[in-house]
Amino acid sequence: MKREVLLLVLVGLFIFTAGVLAQETGVVDSVKEEFIEEFVEDSDFVREGEVDSVSQVNQSELPEDIQIQDIEENNVGIFEVNFTESESGEEKKVFVVTYATNDFRKKEVSVTKNIQSLFFGMSDEQVVSSYLETANGVLTEGSGYVMMREGSVTGISTSLEISGRGKLFIRVYKNGEDTGFHNLITTNEGKIDFDLQSEDIVKYGSGDVISVYVQQSGSVSWGDVITMVETTS
Repeated sequence: MKREVLLLVLVGLFIFTAGVLAQETGVVDSVKEEFIEEFVEDSDFVREGEVDSVSQVNQSELPEDIQIQDIEENNVGIFEVNFTESESGEEKKVFVVTYATNDFRKKEVSVTKNIQSLFFGMSDEQVVSSYLETANGVLTEGSGYVMMREGSVTGISTSLEISGRGKLFIRVYKNGEDTGFHNLITTNEGKIDFDLQSEDIVKYGSGDVISVYVQQSGSVSWGDVITMVETTS
């Protein structure tokens, strides 16, 4: 007894061209025959049997077992595969439907940026300019965070307590030199500030040291500083 099964498989244009799929009938060439044969033998339809023949089906005269509407011959190829199971000797048939398309797109590889935050602060009240401390309480005068790879400083934010009359510049330093990138907090305008900038403006290399310096202008007292410097690499 013959069993007929419809097996669908999507096959890219790199395997079957539109010209090949437009053929109406006949035995396919050896390369495609080998592909179809291996595909079927590797499937659950042929466990221990052997493929006897592979031929392309005439799409204008589809077998009753195949119910496919609106077939575009340039995109779809239908192949009849006859095989015999080794144990039972039973003859079986499988239809393989291939589909070709030009719509495959190269997967875009997104570039992942390494964004990190360096934390600085000062809890004690200050009345003069001073470097801030690292997160573990080390004053960054002459020291700081050592960068392990090339990158850029892309952001700085600060919150603090301030009183008196004047302003504070919270400056990012690289290797003890002012980078020109800073927050500005005045006694008239509040207690927080944040600034962002593009990459490659303030660049650093591996081994460079990042620190933060608070430059005081006027007669002010300040403390409870929390500063975060954003780096991107």
